[in-house]
Amino acid sequence: MTPTMMAMSLRDGQLAIRQIPHPTPSSGQILVRTLACAICASDHHYMDHPEIAASDRSRMRVLAPESDVVMGHEFCGEIVEYGPDTKKEWPIGSRITATPALFTDGELRIIGMAPDAPGAFGEYFLVSEGFARPLPETIPPENLSLIDAIAVGWYYTGLGTEDPAAVPLVVGLGAIGLSAVVALHQRGVPHIVAADFSDSRRALAQSLGADTVVDPAIESPFAAWRRVAWGTDEDIVDRIRLAGLPKCVVYECSGAEGVLADVIEQCAIGTRILTAGGPAEDVIPTDVAHLKGVNLQFGGGPDPSDWFEMCDLVASGQVDTGPLVGEVVGFDGLVDAFERARSSAAPPRIVFRPDAG
Repeated sequence: MTPTMMAMSLRDGQLAIRQIPHPTPSSGQILVRTLACAICASDHHYMDHPEIAASDRSRMRVLAPESDVVMGHEFCGEIVEYGPDTKKEWPIGSRITATPALFTDGELRIIGMAPDAPGAFGEYFLVSEGFARPLPETIPPENLSLIDAIAVGWYYTGLGTEDPAAVPLVVGLGAIGLSAVVALHQRGVPHIVAADFSDSRRALAQSLGADTVVDPAIESPFAAWRRVAWGTDEDIVDRIRLAGLPKCVVYECSGAEGVLADVIEQCAIGTRILTAGGPAEDVIPTDVAHLKGVNLQFGGGPDPSDWFEMCDLVASGQVDTGPLVGEVVGFDGLVDAFERARSSAAPPRIVFRPDAG
C-alpha cells in the first residue's frame, strides 16, 4: 500500500484533489476503502463557517485551516485493515458503514470535520470498530451511503410522532426533508403534508409517501395543512374551537434564512417545530412564538439508537434510499459536484464513488 492516497481535501479554505498521507488505523480503529460517500449540507457548513468549528468546545469539530481535512461522513466502505485492540468481527473485504464519529487519541471527532478523522472523499478513511455495522453486497454502495442522512429523518420523526393525532408538515424537500417523509411513511403516519418550490422534489416526496404536496409559490403550506388536518382553510385562533383539533408538527428542513421565522408566524397555536435545517444565524419572532406556545427544537440528532435502527431497515431492504440518489461522480467531478450540491436545483444527494468515470 502506497504511503499516500488521492483525496478531495480542504486546505486554507480551498478544495482540491490532492495526494495526502494515507491514514493508519490506531487502537480500536478500522481502515476502510471508500466505496461511496454522499455530499451533505453539513460538509458545506463546515467549510463555509470555520467559526463554528473554532467554537466547538467538545472538539468534535476541529478548525485546522493549514492541514488537509478530508470531509465526507455519509459513507459505505470495505474493510482493508484492522488496527490494534480490535475484535476483527468481519472478514477483510467486508462492506461496512459506521456512525460518523471516531475515537482517536482519547477524544471523539466527527468524521470528516477534523484532520485526524479523515472522511470518505478520499480513497481510504477510518472508523471506530464499535460504531461499525456490516452491510449487504446486494444493495448498491451509493444507496447504502445514505443511511446517515435517512437516520436524521428517523430521529426527528421519532420525536414528532409522540402525539399520534398530530398531522405533520415537512417544509423543504432536500435529502433531510425527504428522509422525514420516508420515515413518517415507514412509521405508518396516515397524512403527510410536504412543501417545496421544486416540482421534481414534490413529485419525489409524493412517490415516497406524502399524500399532499404544496408549492409555496401557489398556496400557503399552512393553508394546505389546515385543510388536511382540520378540514378547513380557515386559520382558527380561538382556543375553545381548537380544543380537540389535531396539532401541527413542522419538520423545518429548508436550510434557508427566514424560513423558520415564517413557520413561527404562520403555524397554528401549540405547534411543535423540529428544525433540521437553517443557516448559521437567523432571526425569529420570539414574541409570536411565546404567544402561540410554540415548542421549538434545534438539531440534536440522530441518536445512535436511531442511526442503528435505520441502518438495519436500509440493510434489510425495508427502506429504499435509492430514489434520493440523483447523481454519481468520481474524483474528476467531485470538486464541481460539491459546489453544485449547494443549489436547490441539485438532486437530493450527489454521491461520490472512486470507481465512477
